[in-house]
Amino acid sequence: MALVVLLVAVLVPMAALLLYGLTERWDRHWWPEGPTLRWIGEAVLDPRVQGAVLRTVLLALASAVLALVCGGLATIPAALALQLDDGASARRLRRMLDLLSLLPFAIAPVVIAISALELFVGRWGGWLPLPLVYVAVVAPTLFPLIHKTLLAALAQLNAAALIEAGRTLGASDGHTLRRVLLPMLAPALLAAFLLAWVTAAMEFAIANLLLGGQMELLQPLMNSLRNVNGHQAAALMVLAFAGVGAIVALAARLTRRWTASSH
Repeated sequence: MALVVLLVAVLVPMAALLLYGLTERWDRHWWPEGPTLRWIGEAVLDPRVQGAVLRTVLLALASAVLALVCGGLATIPAALALQLDDGASARRLRRMLDLLSLLPFAIAPVVIAISALELFVGRWGGWLPLPLVYVAVVAPTLFPLIHKTLLAALAQLNAAALIEAGRTLGASDGHTLRRVLLPMLAPALLAAFLLAWVTAAMEFAIANLLLGGQMELLQPLMNSLRNVNGHQAAALMVLAFAGVGAIVALAARLTRRWTASSH
């Protein structure tokens, strides 16, 4: 029952948003009037929207890549060390990474954005380009997604047994990691990357406070359109949801193909 209530609470606003973005008006009755694709067409053809989408995709992609590289370099060796040698140092490293993965949830994005403004714009203003600062600030907030996804994948793979088998066959640990573990981790790496990419693209507080004065990203744009034309803002949100859904579907298909080919 609780799950049904939760699903209703999540799906009803999304359905209302879809109807609002696909109708001419919804202010005279309890139901929307005039089905139309006008708002979606205007959103797709608007140069302002196109620029915001392009900037959002590129900055989110850079943030996700940086988070995946740094998070993978931190998580994979630590998880392997803990599985191969459950010593005090490995456990301390695992606890430290777990603690770091909780920090983005403990610090509000507004605090992160204001701190970045004070440090990189106020004190070091003009030294670093703001897009680079934005990527460096957003990437650490994506670390929990990378860390938890890779930890779960490594636990399911039983990496310690694979490395021990490689040692028995005379293969070095590096060779086993490159030729066996990393290919088997490819679906998890892809899933972690897409989660990080979508999360970075949906970031609002840091994008609005840090980049609002110089370049407009998708989330701040949708918020500004909401006060001007609610229908167009709703249509843009529908397109954003559709894009995220397409990416997730593509990732699931690629993961299934990768898994089938590996077997």
